[in-house]
Amino acid sequence: MRHQFTLVTAQFRDADTERAFRTSILSKVQEESRLTLIVAAAGAAMFGISDYGFLGLTREFYWLIGIRAVLMAGLLALAAVLGSSDALLTRPWLLSVAPFLIATASLTIVILRPHTLTTQLTAAVVVTMAFYLFFPVMLRGMIAASLYMGIGFLAGAWHWGKLPLETLRSYGLLFVMANIVGYVVARRLAYLQREQFELLNEERLSKQRLVEEVARREALEKRLRTMADTDPLTGLDNRRRFLERARAALATMRQRERPLSLCMIDIDNFKAINDGWGHGCGDEVLRLVAATSRRIFRAEDAVGRFGGEEFVAALPDADIADARRIAERLRETIAALRLDGVLADVRVTVTVGIAEVLPQETGIESALKRADAALYQGKRSGRNIVLERKMIDTD
Repeated sequence: MRHQFTLVTAQFRDADTERAFRTSILSKVQEESRLTLIVAAAGAAMFGISDYGFLGLTREFYWLIGIRAVLMAGLLALAAVLGSSDALLTRPWLLSVAPFLIATASLTIVILRPHTLTTQLTAAVVVTMAFYLFFPVMLRGMIAASLYMGIGFLAGAWHWGKLPLETLRSYGLLFVMANIVGYVVARRLAYLQREQFELLNEERLSKQRLVEEVARREALEKRLRTMADTDPLTGLDNRRRFLERARAALATMRQRERPLSLCMIDIDNFKAINDGWGHGCGDEVLRLVAATSRRIFRAEDAVGRFGGEEFVAALPDADIADARRIAERLRETIAALRLDGVLADVRVTVTVGIAEVLPQETGIESALKRADAALYQGKRSGRNIVLERKMIDTD
């Protein structure tokens, strides 16, 4: 959203935006203020040479040398203050002190050297225009200093220089033109600086919104991928995702010439739990078995819900003996679980069938069938058991 500007000074009407703008240029203001005031102090010293040329070693000359010395000290002190402080934010009036000091010192020259008004006029007009360019972001103070300079010079020229009205009118027109040109240029600069600040802010906000939108889309895509790959009840991989991970694990193990084993896990008497305690309790048992499986199986193992009360796991770098040890630990852990509430009387057990992918096999399908066959053999043998099957019966 574009902000409105004040008519005279081209500042932001919104105080917070104006402060943010000044904060953004503070370091630049500090550097430019220090340099400008040091140059102004050096110029004040150099003009002492012209004082000697016009006045010689007179009382007026020594007065002017004293005034220039005070001016130089004031400018250098301001250079130290403005060059290292946050005056633009907390004491902006300090930026107008230097122009008023310079104007006051210039007006004393009119009093002490009234016979050199023509020379002084050129310098006063140049100084007037310089005020507007000294620091356009604080245009109000520069306008005041420039008007003070022009009106003071004309009043001094009339009182001490005894200039006729016709000449004063010509001088006055020069000051009017200097103020108009200086003001128009300074206001244009002030407006352009703030407009640039506003455009940069809009660009930053656009980039921020773009980054936020990209992050939101990435989070949404991640969520969709998770939903597509995850069983919503247990949080384990769904069947499709498990098969992808198991096949990828097999390819890696084949390259490394390492074993891969599979486990088929089935909750015993699950239908009786659903029928006796309800499907809500059945879902709780499914979540409990899934959580226990996540805890028992290793981080590199792929674990998924194959369907209903059946789970499956792929164990990279595990032969049939390793798979049996892990499966036994899972079976014993689940059998030792004690449930709370309405499920306090339920005893949950699982039967596990295991099989190792054979060296000559290029996929996991045959090993899954062997593990499934071992599972159902365990069911027929009384459940709560781990069995393995090396080969599918051919009869």
